[in-house]
Amino acid sequence: MELISLIVGFVVGIVAVSLAIELGWRKEEAPEKCKLARRWNIGEIKNPLVVAEKIKMEMPEDAKIVVAVQTQYSKKAKVNPEVKGNFIIGDDRALIFSGEIKEDQLAFWTIDESIMRALRNQFYKLWEEKEEKKAVTTKIPEKGGVTIRGLVRAVVPYRDKYLIRLSYEGGVTGILINERLDLEGRKIEVEGEVSKEMKPFINAYHIEVLE
Repeated sequence: MELISLIVGFVVGIVAVSLAIELGWRKEEAPEKCKLARRWNIGEIKNPLVVAEKIKMEMPEDAKIVVAVQTQYSKKAKVNPEVKGNFIIGDDRALIFSGEIKEDQLAFWTIDESIMRALRNQFYKLWEEKEEKKAVTTKIPEKGGVTIRGLVRAVVPYRDKYLIRLSYEGGVTGILINERLDLEGRKIEVEGEVSKEMKPFINAYHIEVLE
């Protein structure tokens, strides 16, 4: 009987020690610093700094943004063709995207200090680099972004949009806009992208009247 009691006591002791060690390890586990984010909210990021190859959603008013390619959502952004990657970093966290910054894009949160420091350094490096002069198009490409200057010949209805007939160095092209603008006879600069559905027309993101 004493032998059985001794064995039982020994087993109970081992179990107790194992539980104590396991609980100790759990207490010492580091907090989770990275987390996959299938749903996210940019509004949770304070003082956002944005680096993006291309943005396809609204950004906070107070965001500082540097992009490789300008879109209608990044009109106030600095343009730097050296941009690689897509992330938003704030005071205490960063959101890193798996592709272009757009709704429902897969991303992950991080609060890791070393990662955030590297991202912040990357942002300021791209932000402070001299912005290259815009390359003004003289020939409409088959796809991609375009900056073009020319004289507006007419603004006419076209399907559910309006079409600017623009005379430029390479000939005449069409600029698609959502509402009618009084631009006849004006010289303008257009930033946009070649329409995939209505080539070789250009979807305008930004129009500036030059004279």
